[in-house]
Amino acid sequence: MKKFIVSLFLGCILTGYCFSQTVITVEITNVVVNDGIVYVDIFSTADGFRNGNPYVSFQLQSNSAILTHELSLLNGEYVITAYQDANNNQRLDNGLFGIPKELVGLSNYFGRGNPSKNFDRQKILVNNSTGTITIGLYKF
Repeated sequence: MKKFIVSLFLGCILTGYCFSQTVITVEITNVVVNDGIVYVDIFSTADGFRNGNPYVSFQLQSNSAILTHELSLLNGEYVITAYQDANNNQRLDNGLFGIPKELVGLSNYFGRGNPSKNFDRQKILVNNSTGTITIGLYKF
C-alpha cells in the first residue's frame, strides 16, 4: 500500500510537470516597418510542421522593427515560423524553386543557407526556463 501511495504521488508530480504551461515571449526581428502583416505559426509536431497545420497561429502589425507577443505554451518541443506579407495576399509568395519572395523566419535559423524543413533540426524546447524566443526575418 505504501508503494502505491508513493507511486501515485510521484505520478501526480510528474504529470503536473509534463503538462505545466510556460509563458514565453516570441520576438520577431528585422521587420520592415509598415510593410505588411507578420504571420506567425507555432508547430508542436513533425506532422503538423510538414503538413502546415500549426498548433497556434497569430498575426502582428508591422508597426516596429522588433515585434513581441506573449503567449502560454505547454512544456515541449516546437517549431516557430514567421513571414511578413508585403503584398497583403495572406500567404507566403514563392518564386523559382520554391524560394520565398518575402521576408521569412524560422526557429533555429539565422539567415545563412537554406532553412531545413526537418522538425527535429528546427525545434526549440519550451520549459520553465524559457523566456524570450527570437525569430529573425530574412530575405533570400
